[in-house]
Amino acid sequence: MRRFFLLFIGIICVMESALSVEKADSLAIATEMLQQLSSPAVKRSWFAVPIGFYQEETSVGFGATGGYYFKSHDLSKISSISGSIIYTLNNQAKININPRFYFFNNKMYLTGNVNLRHYPDHFYGIGNTPPTDDMLYTAQNFAINAQPFYLFNPNVMLGLYVGVRGERLLLSDSVANLRPYVEEKYGAAGWDPYFMLGLGVQFAYDTRDNGFYPQKFSNFLKFSAITYQQALGSTYSVTAFTLDFRQYIPTWVGQVFAWQVYCDMRLGKEVPFQMLPTLGGSDQIRGFRERKYTDNTMFMVQAEYRIPIWARLKAAVFCSVGDVFDVYNPSIHKIKVGYGAGLRFRLNDARVHLRLDVAGNNDGEVKFYITATEAF
Repeated sequence: MRRFFLLFIGIICVMESALSVEKADSLAIATEMLQQLSSPAVKRSWFAVPIGFYQEETSVGFGATGGYYFKSHDLSKISSISGSIIYTLNNQAKININPRFYFFNNKMYLTGNVNLRHYPDHFYGIGNTPPTDDMLYTAQNFAINAQPFYLFNPNVMLGLYVGVRGERLLLSDSVANLRPYVEEKYGAAGWDPYFMLGLGVQFAYDTRDNGFYPQKFSNFLKFSAITYQQALGSTYSVTAFTLDFRQYIPTWVGQVFAWQVYCDMRLGKEVPFQMLPTLGGSDQIRGFRERKYTDNTMFMVQAEYRIPIWARLKAAVFCSVGDVFDVYNPSIHKIKVGYGAGLRFRLNDARVHLRLDVAGNNDGEVKFYITATEAF
């Protein structure tokens, strides 16, 4: 009986010891979880990069690009405000602001754009053949839009588009004298002041682990349909469709292969030439001057291979093919090809990178780009 009693006491002691260890382990796990919750995946950060350049039509220009990024526990959903401002010695300026905010436990997402410009631009004509016209003008315009989305789950969202834009052109006497010829050849839409009010719907499917620089296997798909109607106050009736698909494939120790299919279309009897899809610039078929080729439809495929070099520094090589064409009378003159390489420097924990690209094209041109986001 005594042995049984001692054995019983021993069992009780062992159980109490085990329970104590279990409680300690549970407390340690709970403490670790609380620390993870209290320590955001992305800390609050900001950056500002000065800009300086010279162009014949602007003289010396200077400004800055930057952004503010809020702390977040989810690397794929980071609220931020980014933008740029540029001023030239010819009293020209442009301002661009891009907000993106997540609300209500990431159930609501609000993005948009504010763009204000008093800046020179070129009109090269409309179509995919080598341009024979090059008219320099100064554009005074504004474009403001808001795009609220509701997230049905972390990857699927449905949204609206509400936006306004207006523009008028300042023409030199020599360009004004050519206007009758240009309007007869390409149409008059866009040469007189105009105002557009757009309403639309959007759908997005996004599995990216980070919207600025995805590193895991993921897909992004977005479709938007936006209409501008005279019945709603717009100067012209135009309908816009956009399809954007991207895929990111990790290959080897931080290296990523990314590719994109992009299609943009504008339908309407009269479409301001400034609203027509275009290729070129820092994001779509790099190597071509933006607006050199423009028409009511644009299709593009591009790929990029991203390679880490050391610490925050990365490199990339890229290639893209595509063209613009008239959807009512489709024809391809010559597929446009852009290619090049660049460097990336990570600015913060949100994976925002400063991007420097050098790109050429099959027209024999070379362009340089410095931006604070990836092309796609």
